[in-house]
Amino acid sequence: MALLAVLAACSTPDPGPTVEQAGQTLERHITEMMEQTGPEEIVVIDPGGKDVPCGSDGVKRTYAVRTTYNRFDDHLIAEMAGRLSTTWGYKVHEPYSAGSLRTTLKLAPARTSITVETPSDHEAKAAGETDCIPRG
Repeated sequence: MALLAVLAACSTPDPGPTVEQAGQTLERHITEMMEQTGPEEIVVIDPGGKDVPCGSDGVKRTYAVRTTYNRFDDHLIAEMAGRLSTTWGYKVHEPYSAGSLRTTLKLAPARTSITVETPSDHEAKAAGETDCIPRG
């Protein structure tokens, strides 16, 4: 019987982080990534921290910041995406393209997605959300 219980436990897939854990990861990754780009100011525009219903019985969390810079840098999106990729392993989900002011990256194990964009020459925004995670 004990062997059967051990085998059953080994075959159960990892459920991944809870919505609370994923939300905390999202906030930390966005904040640290933006701080690393040397902004003049960081303003939280979506503090997150609350469950947003999704799917049939799931919830997700959101978080977003806006930053301003005294410099103009047309490579800012690439810098932010690069930091997300090299620091935490995010993968491009919606690629940046010529004429586009945004890209979305996803970190599947953390259940998080972050969109970075530059709405103006001296401003950047990072908005993220967790996957729709079953209530538990």
